[in-house]
Amino acid sequence: MNDWLKQVKDDWNQISDSAWYQSLRSDEKIAELVREPTSAFHPAVYHLIKKYIPVLHGKEILLPSSGDNHAAFAFALMGAQVTSSDISEKQLEYAQEIADKLNLDIRFICDDTMRLFNIEDNRFDLVYTSNGTHTWINTLSLMYKNIYRVLKPSGISVMYDIHPF
Repeated sequence: MNDWLKQVKDDWNQISDSAWYQSLRSDEKIAELVREPTSAFHPAVYHLIKKYIPVLHGKEILLPSSGDNHAAFAFALMGAQVTSSDISEKQLEYAQEIADKLNLDIRFICDDTMRLFNIEDNRFDLVYTSNGTHTWINTLSLMYKNIYRVLKPSGISVMYDIHPF
């Protein structure tokens, strides 16, 4: 792992203990997500996902740079087979604790979103990246090449990100 990527990983591991990230893992936030899984998505994004994958139950979904894992929990609550991948071991550890409490079968893999070394080729019906993924990616073409690699031939990729300006 190069120095830049190690720094990114260390930063995300540190941020995962911040008060802000802890608030995203609160019992109240998780209970809200359980009550309404679609709350994990911007309404337009969820509409787009449902347009191309009307039935999520049983679909294989990958979330690279899964962060707070709200989308991973939501997809699993809706019956999808979810793989959550993040560069931060701490983010994944916290997410595993929540998944265990909710009795959700989510596969967690620590991996670099640009390379997806530990993710199988041609496996996923959907690869979903959400807010914040692009902020640390220094080679977007490499990331999208590997997203394409892990998608089934009929699979789709949906990316959601916002910019403050």
